[in-house]
Amino acid sequence: MSGKKETHEKKHAKERKEAKPKAKKAEAEPAVEIQRVYMQGELFEKDGLPEKVASEFEKVSEELGVKGKEREKLLERVVHHFNSLIVEPGEAVGIVTAQSLGEPGTQLTLRTKHYAGSAEVSVGSGIQRVEEIVDGRSKAKYPTMTIFISDPALRKDVEKLDLFAKSLIDVRIADVIRITEDLPKFKVSIELLPDEIRLRNVNTDDLISKMEKHLKKEGRRKDKHVLDFTFKNEPLLKIRRMLNKLKNVRIQGIRGIEKVIISKEDEEPVIKTRGTNLKAIAKLPEVDGARTTTNDIKEISKALGIEAGRIAIVNELSGVLKENGISVDIRHIMMLADLMTWDGDIRGIVRTGITRGKSSPFARASFEETVKHLLEASFSGEVEQLEGVVENIIVGQPIKVGTGRVSLVMKGK
Repeated sequence: MSGKKETHEKKHAKERKEAKPKAKKAEAEPAVEIQRVYMQGELFEKDGLPEKVASEFEKVSEELGVKGKEREKLLERVVHHFNSLIVEPGEAVGIVTAQSLGEPGTQLTLRTKHYAGSAEVSVGSGIQRVEEIVDGRSKAKYPTMTIFISDPALRKDVEKLDLFAKSLIDVRIADVIRITEDLPKFKVSIELLPDEIRLRNVNTDDLISKMEKHLKKEGRRKDKHVLDFTFKNEPLLKIRRMLNKLKNVRIQGIRGIEKVIISKEDEEPVIKTRGTNLKAIAKLPEVDGARTTTNDIKEISKALGIEAGRIAIVNELSGVLKENGISVDIRHIMMLADLMTWDGDIRGIVRTGITRGKSSPFARASFEETVKHLLEASFSGEVEQLEGVVENIIVGQPIKVGTGRVSLVMKGK
């Protein structure tokens, strides 16, 4: 019995020995899996790069046919370049941004003076456009739109596209008529201007019916292009007001669109406009609303949301700088756009915009209207926390940026 028992125990001991390595192997597998998931997924990183950059690298390396050791070397260079662009903790990004955008602004000012009175300046480029964007003005001085067409048939037919473009122009009755008043006789003659009517593709019968409807009278045809209206026993002031309102009645088109021209972008016909109305244009079935855009940033933010407004600030500002041959890191422009849009509305770098919203009385007083801001802060009992850059410079303290964020205490022996 004892021999059998020993044999039985030895058998179980052998099984336990064989089972132990298997258990260790089974436990090791999840650890490897977790490590693999961590390397590829956590913080959306892969090979030390953000997911978007990593996927772009994969796409480009496949297109170029880079494989093996060449791919590894290329990846190493990309990772090294990406890591060199990462901002160090405490770096004075705001001050660097202000300097990086302020210096090119001087160049733009000088260039504008150099080209004074030329056609290049009148289209809203250069320092005037930069000021317009940075100040967050409610309306662009030179509002323009680029309209993309979704209808393939319309894109191919030049004549139909031209007629469609003309139908967008905001045409008022005053654009196609000439009024002659004979108020002592209570008569008004309205002359239709055939050249203007043809140019704007206006229907003459619709024009006459709209005028008669607004004046609440039928016109008597003096000749082919002249209508006479007689007002009996009506005050002259009322007649004048009716005529002024008549001039402003819209016959056709989209409000705000003054002129149109057909041009090409990447071999695709587009309609360029002077004047803008993004909401109304985007609703038209012939228009590709996803690509159609305007240079009026406030209108973009109202129609498409604040994120679209932020992207428009970045695109417009970087576009103006590139047109003038000035290279600025896109991250500086993005930081400015973030600052202007962080609270859900576009606020300019002016005393009524971002500066007014600052919690620090010293920061508000340092920009404009110093005495006013200090008095208001005193009356309302505000406390200066000395947390920002400007406040600490005013009182002569080290600013909390860069090395100023580090506090060291040396211990004596």
